[in-house]
Amino acid sequence: MEKIKILFLGSNWEALHTLKVLFEDVRFSIIGVITQPDKPVGRKQEILPTEIKLYCNENNIPVYHTLGDIERYKEAMSIFEPDVILCKSFGEIIPDFFLSYSKHGAINVHYSLLPKYRGAVPIQKAILDGADITGISIVKMVAKLDAGPILSQHTEQILENDTNQSLRERLVKLTGEILPDTLYKWCNGEIITTEQDDSKATFCWQKDIAKEVAEIDFTKLDSITIDRMTRAFIPWPVAWFMYGAIRIKLFAVVLLNDNEIIQNAKDSKIGELFTTQNRLFVKSADDKILEITDLQEEGKNRTKPIDFINGHKKSLLSI
Repeated sequence: MEKIKILFLGSNWEALHTLKVLFEDVRFSIIGVITQPDKPVGRKQEILPTEIKLYCNENNIPVYHTLGDIERYKEAMSIFEPDVILCKSFGEIIPDFFLSYSKHGAINVHYSLLPKYRGAVPIQKAILDGADITGISIVKMVAKLDAGPILSQHTEQILENDTNQSLRERLVKLTGEILPDTLYKWCNGEIITTEQDDSKATFCWQKDIAKEVAEIDFTKLDSITIDRMTRAFIPWPVAWFMYGAIRIKLFAVVLLNDNEIIQNAKDSKIGELFTTQNRLFVKSADDKILEITDLQEEGKNRTKPIDFINGHKKSLLSI
């Protein structure tokens, strides 16, 4: 059996997981990987390769950097002769001409049920909107953003406690399970694509999860919105609020159902942090009590509420 030659475009841990699955599948041959260049990392700003590049070096897979340069994309076309291009979390805008130079075009893995949530942050946006389901769309790439014909779609339930991270991890795992067969069938002419209905398209952008958007004002936001924001912004940019002049990152909140504490806190002010039983609480704009269970004070390590309480006993309301 002649292997299907794949040129893989990807840069982060999600892409690495997908690359490993395809590399280990006997039906495919990874003839090259285009990834982001080595970048400075950490406080020392040491120049290091991506995890994908390290994996490629260990497995003798040719690596190329396009650097967003059209001429380098043209050069890549002369170097690689793939049957299909597979793109997963690449991080560059790909020139139109590059999408169609391989026999079976370029295929992208997108984490929404297209045409819903075209764009950069579909998982975060689904959580922010309170959606019950999301999924994976495997699509043929076209010039228009995430608008290509669909090869296959697979749904995934969004759990009440899902964060961007936990949901993303499940979708990445599911990608590894469904992508190889879909890609193999596509390259063997066994799939009839479905065109997207552009009239039903919605969009999400990187600005939807900008740091300034992640600010939580307990006096203005209801408990449901606060919970969604906290979960959607894990692990970046992380929801945050101001406690006096201190910025505090918020990693987890829980809507309180303890009637005794709720009754005792009935006279507390909206937006005011208070403590009881060595636990930390706040009242949201809809008069609900939220327990803060995981936080990080600016300039300090991530901590549990008891440490924050001990450090701010004089300024915290105790009930």
